[in-house]
Amino acid sequence: MPKKILIIFWGHPLFDGRCMNMMNQFVAQKYEVNILGVGTKSEIINHQNVTIELLDKHTLKNSLTKYFKYFKYVKNYINSRNIDVIIASDLYSMIPCVQLKLKHSAKILYDSRELYTQLGGLINKPFIQKIWAWYEKKYILKTDCILVTADIDKDYLKNLYHHPNIKIVKNLPGACFLNNQIISLKQNLCLNKDVQIFLYQGKFHEGRGIRFSMKCINKIPQAVLVLIGDGPMKNKYIKEANKYNMIDRLFFIDAVPYEQLAPFSADAFIGLSIIQPISKSYEHALPNKLFEYAVSGLPVICSNLKAMEEMINQYNNGIAIQFDSEEEFKKAYEKIVKNYNQYVLDLKLKEQLLWENNTGELINE
Repeated sequence: MPKKILIIFWGHPLFDGRCMNMMNQFVAQKYEVNILGVGTKSEIINHQNVTIELLDKHTLKNSLTKYFKYFKYVKNYINSRNIDVIIASDLYSMIPCVQLKLKHSAKILYDSRELYTQLGGLINKPFIQKIWAWYEKKYILKTDCILVTADIDKDYLKNLYHHPNIKIVKNLPGACFLNNQIISLKQNLCLNKDVQIFLYQGKFHEGRGIRFSMKCINKIPQAVLVLIGDGPMKNKYIKEANKYNMIDRLFFIDAVPYEQLAPFSADAFIGLSIIQPISKSYEHALPNKLFEYAVSGLPVICSNLKAMEEMINQYNNGIAIQFDSEEEFKKAYEKIVKNYNQYVLDLKLKEQLLWENNTGELINE
């Protein structure tokens, strides 16, 4: 019998690269895969012979009850099935899985893709932060394995909890990002062929450097900023666009399913990931977009935070700058323009950065 794998994620799996890459890997290894997530409505989707069941996010709006409703939803799902391995893709999914551990023999992998007790959204919410820290401390040692995206997170969690089994699984792109077709952003957005597109793809949250990017790009002639994604900061970005005279040079594209994202990346000029260190999770950031840009052939301007700068230095696919230095942004841009091909990876390096070539037998942990 094939091993039965369940991936649980507080979010829509089809829009999440890590969920999709894990799913594709397990399907290729002939495992039986199911995914539990959160969407805009309750529905069941069949995707590549994988059943994805979504909970309507609108039922989770009440800040006092939403997590308990989610815990109950996850527990009911697990109780109704025979599962060998559960991958809890965030802290909120890990908690109910471990609470059921005595009833089920499933191996539990906690995918700590971020430091969930140190998220940027918690910096002004110390009481809530303490609650999540209590939950993580209470349950994390009952997981069979912790997955992290970089050495810096591994060291942090190991020193904090002394878990005996922590494995690094980087946020690498899937093969869909290699040799992909190109969707002409310039044509679709009615842009002049000489325009240079700065691209940001991901969530619109505080601390992602979008307003800083607008401020810098405003001073570059024939340049526009394209944002692909969604999030609570969108309206604030529009107001900032007016402030920096960027209203005609700022373009939004709604969040794109992960496996359809690559063609958009391929038509840009420079990829951006200017994370601001507003929390420890952000200080440790090694975003998947860095690797997606690299495999798409885009030079990068990113923050000189530890993990990000190490990646940039290792592959020479861009320039890391001080997150709030307009002068460094300008110099990085000018250097990339002057030596553009120097920052475009060759095919061999691109292949080295694919998820499929790095994760191996993930669930043997």
